[in-house]
Amino acid sequence: MSRTLGETEAEFAVDSSEALLEVSLALATQARHSLDIVSRHLDPALYDNELFSDALRALVVNTRRAQIRLLILDSAPVVLHGHRVVELAQRLTDFIQIRVPAPQHKEFNEAWLVADNTGYAHRRFSDRYDATVNFAARRVSNSLTKRFEELWNQAQLDSNLRRQHL
Repeated sequence: MSRTLGETEAEFAVDSSEALLEVSLALATQARHSLDIVSRHLDPALYDNELFSDALRALVVNTRRAQIRLLILDSAPVVLHGHRVVELAQRLTDFIQIRVPAPQHKEFNEAWLVADNTGYAHRRFSDRYDATVNFAARRVSNSLTKRFEELWNQAQLDSNLRRQHL
């Protein structure tokens, strides 16, 4: 079933990495202004692939004021193994920002993606693929964005995720 960001207003559940990847890609490719992502390890099954990084690149290239914010709860695996989205963020620093939570939020365990403050995929537990999704739910998206802002404003840059110049 085809879903359109800002139009398809029906909440539904997904319960596999494949289904969550599909809706995450759909939300990212349809975003025209912003993406806010909270993720434990910037989940490789969802975000470390060419299609997702291409969607982020397209958002930045096609929108002058695009804003992509990534809040990575634990950056160690990303630093250890590398990640396409982090590599992209290191090249497009004006558009893609990455932070880690403040120490008081280290135990936070939810994950979500909000596109254009309109559609979302929300996981109550970041280590599971069970998610609630809606492509046109401004009220819930606003609530998630407000929570994101609270975390983001207290979050910190992680020097391990910055581009290393030689």
